[in-house]
Amino acid sequence: MRKFFVAAAALAMSVVGAMAQSQLKASPVMEQVRGTVKMQIDQGIMPKFSGDTDPMELRRITERAQAGMPTNIPGFHADPIKIGDIDGEYCYMDGGNDEAILVYIHGGGLMCGNAASSRGYAAIYASETGYPVYTFTYRLIPEDSFPAAVDDCFNAYQDILKRHPGKPVFLLGESGGAYLCITTAMMARDNGVTMPAAIMPYSPVIDMSGALDRTLEADHDFTVTKEGLDHMAKLYTTPDNLKNKYVSPYYDDMHGMPPTLLAWDMNEHLGVDSEVLVQKFLKQGIECHFKAYPECFHAFAPLGRATPESSEVLDNTIAFIKAHIKQK
Repeated sequence: MRKFFVAAAALAMSVVGAMAQSQLKASPVMEQVRGTVKMQIDQGIMPKFSGDTDPMELRRITERAQAGMPTNIPGFHADPIKIGDIDGEYCYMDGGNDEAILVYIHGGGLMCGNAASSRGYAAIYASETGYPVYTFTYRLIPEDSFPAAVDDCFNAYQDILKRHPGKPVFLLGESGGAYLCITTAMMARDNGVTMPAAIMPYSPVIDMSGALDRTLEADHDFTVTKEGLDHMAKLYTTPDNLKNKYVSPYYDDMHGMPPTLLAWDMNEHLGVDSEVLVQKFLKQGIECHFKAYPECFHAFAPLGRATPESSEVLDNTIAFIKAHIKQK
C-alpha cells in the first residue's frame, strides 16, 4: 500500500499545483498548535476519542471548545432553518453570491456536534468564498444508530438541491463528517439523485469493520485510538452490519463518485483510510486530488488560517470549488 501511495502521490496533481508529499516536517506554527492541542486533550479541555469515551462528556467538551471559534466576522449571518426533517443553519455573507452552495457536515465521532457548534467553521468557509454554507444537526449515537445520520444527511442534501435548482452543491467535512460526505454522495449515486459537484472529505473514516490495518499510525495519534473507533462502531451499528457499504465505504468500489479533494495527517490513525480511498478513486478513474501532511493531527483541516498547513488546505479547497463551478 505504501509503495502504491508514494507512486500515486507523485502523479496526482491539484488545481493549484502538485499535491505530492513535499514537506518532511510540520511548520513551527503547526508544531505549536499541535502541542497545545495535545496538552488540552491531556488536561480534558479538548476531547480524546478513546474506548472509554462518554458521548455526553464528549459533546460537552467539544461544544465548549467550538464555542470559542470566532463568528463575529463583519457581514456574517447564521439563520436557523429546517433542512429536510432536521434543524440547521443557513450561513452567508453580506454581498455574497450563490454561484456555489457549500454544505459543511461536522465531525465528532458521530457522537457530538450540531449546526450551532459548526458555525465557526461555516464562518470560515462563507467569509473566504462568499458562498452560502449549510450546516445541520444530524442524529447522533448512542441515541440514534445507523442509518439515522446517513439518512439525515442525504435527506438534507436533497432538500438543499431543491432550494437551489441548477446550482452546484459541494460537500465538505472532517472525520465523521467526512464519512458522511462520502456516504451522501454514494446515496445520491445509488438513488439517481443529482450528484454533488465535488466532495472534500478531510481525514475520513471509511472502515468500521476492522479490515484496515492501522497499526503503522497507531502510536503517533494522540486524538483517535483503535479502542475509540471500536467503541464508536459498537454504538453505531450491530456486528453483522459492519460490512454494509454505507457503514464502511471501504466495501464500495467508489464507481461514479464526484471529483474529490482529500487532506490528512500522514501519521494519524485514520491515515490509511484516506490512502485506500485514493487508491479506489484512481482505480475507477475518478478525479482525486490529495495531500498528506506531516506531524499535524487528526482532522486539522478546518483550522482555516490558524496554521500554514490548514491555510494551504483552505486555499486548495477554494481553488477546487471554483474550478468545478466552471465545469458545471
